[in-house]
Amino acid sequence: MSFASRLWKAVDKKNTPAMVGLDSRLDHLPEPFASRAQDGPVEAAAALVDYHRALIDILAEHIAVIKPQSAFFELLGPHGWQACGDAIAYAKDRGLIVLLDAKRGDIGSTSKAYAQALLGGGFEHAFPASDALTLNPYLGDDAAEPFLKIAKEQQAGLFFLVKTSNPGASLFQNHGSPPLAEIVAKQVHRWGEETRNDAGWSDIGAVVGATRPEELARFRKLMPHTPLLLPGFGFQGGTADGLSAAFDKKGHGALVNSSRGILWAYKREDLFHLATWEARTEAAVIEMKEQLASVTRVQQ
Repeated sequence: MSFASRLWKAVDKKNTPAMVGLDSRLDHLPEPFASRAQDGPVEAAAALVDYHRALIDILAEHIAVIKPQSAFFELLGPHGWQACGDAIAYAKDRGLIVLLDAKRGDIGSTSKAYAQALLGGGFEHAFPASDALTLNPYLGDDAAEPFLKIAKEQQAGLFFLVKTSNPGASLFQNHGSPPLAEIVAKQVHRWGEETRNDAGWSDIGAVVGATRPEELARFRKLMPHTPLLLPGFGFQGGTADGLSAAFDKKGHGALVNSSRGILWAYKREDLFHLATWEARTEAAVIEMKEQLASVTRVQQ
């Protein structure tokens, strides 16, 4: 089954396009994991393993996709990378789709090695394969080609950065006429045309920030068959307002990501009536699903 087909089937099963990013900072873990993380990289990585397993158990009941951010694992060296692999494998065992947020992008044999490592399981399956990967497209088509080839072989997804949610994105991405981001969007659409499933959706996706809903309709027009990853929901200021342009009448078309809004929910005073970090996290996930239900129309 193609990546897009698997993705929308999973979204339909959970009745939400909500996605949670595993951007787990050691100084913002709930207890008892935060204390354990202060005892060096080995124990910090072990704390991440235990925390993410508990977190994934909560998420698997409500959402279809998680997005581990590789930087917070790489920070801990080889032990952190092992913790990342554990999170990927555990999430897949729980039936979740894993979109690894590594934003890779290079040329030739380096691109091929990245793609084999992160989408193909590495050398003799040394690392669990993710279902999809974020990529930086700005090195051009020769850099993208190895990723496109291996993604096709693995029936995996790719999400190219098109218009990001950070405040400085406009410095380069708005440059020129048409803006550079629109040129990238048109190329992402072309890359994806050969991978479209029976419903018309491509396996090749694009990252477009949820903090700029006024741009969504334009990028949807440029990429009509492209799954969109919409980061920035919640903590970065993105809301459900204006996101409907990304979705079709079946509620397909985009994944809406929240990271800190879910991971840091245990600190919310309005949730202090719930006794545990697990209960507060689950409440935040349910809240996000409710906020998105009206714009995605997945309940119709």
